[in-house]
Amino acid sequence: MTEHAPPPAPRNEDTPALPDALRDAPMSQGMAVPYITLAHRDRSDRPAWGNVDTIRLREVLERALCQICGTPLGEQVILFILPSDFRQGLTVEPGLHPACAEYSARACPLLAGRMHRYHRHPAQRLTRCADPRCHCWGWVPPRPDPARDGAPTEAWYELRLPLSEYRVITVPGADNRPAVTGIDLKTPRLMRRIRKIRDAAQPSQRERDPLAMLLVVGVLFAGTDQ
Repeated sequence: MTEHAPPPAPRNEDTPALPDALRDAPMSQGMAVPYITLAHRDRSDRPAWGNVDTIRLREVLERALCQICGTPLGEQVILFILPSDFRQGLTVEPGLHPACAEYSARACPLLAGRMHRYHRHPAQRLTRCADPRCHCWGWVPPRPDPARDGAPTEAWYELRLPLSEYRVITVPGADNRPAVTGIDLKTPRLMRRIRKIRDAAQPSQRERDPLAMLLVVGVLFAGTDQ
C-alpha cells in the first residue's frame, strides 16, 4: 500500500472484507500483502512492511498493474497521493483498482488514520530467513530519508483517473536529488477527481497543503467547467 506503512493491523471488528481480486492473496497479521511489498519467498511469512520490491515495482509500472493485487488495471484507476506529490508533479505510488483502493484505505494504518508517523527505521524489517531459495539474502536497506523517516504523515488524497491518462514519467535528478519515476499528476479536471481520505497528523501541515486549497476552490466553483 503506502511507502513506509507497517502494522498495526486493523482490529477484528474493523477488518475490511477482501475484494474478489485479493481472495487468494497472501495474508499476514490480518491483512493482504500487497503485490509490491518486499517479502520472503513465502509471502505470508514476515513481509518487510513499508519496503518495496523494486523488481515488482518496475513490473507494475511497465505493465500498468495494480500495486495491491498485481493484475492489469481497468478503465478506472485510483491513485493515493500526498501534497508533496502534487508539488513535484508525480506520485511514486502506482495505481490501484477501485476495489483494491477501497480495501487499502481501510486496511493500511496510515491511510485509515490509525498511525500518524512514518516508521523511523524501515530497514529494521529486512530480516533474513533460513530458506536457501529465498532472495532475502540480497535485500539492500533503503537509503535513509530524513524528510520522511519518523516524520508525521501528510494528508492523504484519493485521485481517480481514466486509464487513458495513467502515464509513467521520470523527473530528472538535480544536484543531490536523484531522478524519480512515478505517475504523472498533470491531469484535467483534477478538482473533480480528488477527495481527501485522511487529515495530516499535525495542524501546521494543513496550512501548507495545496490540495486542500484546490478542494476549497472546487467547492466555491462547483457546477462550472474546470
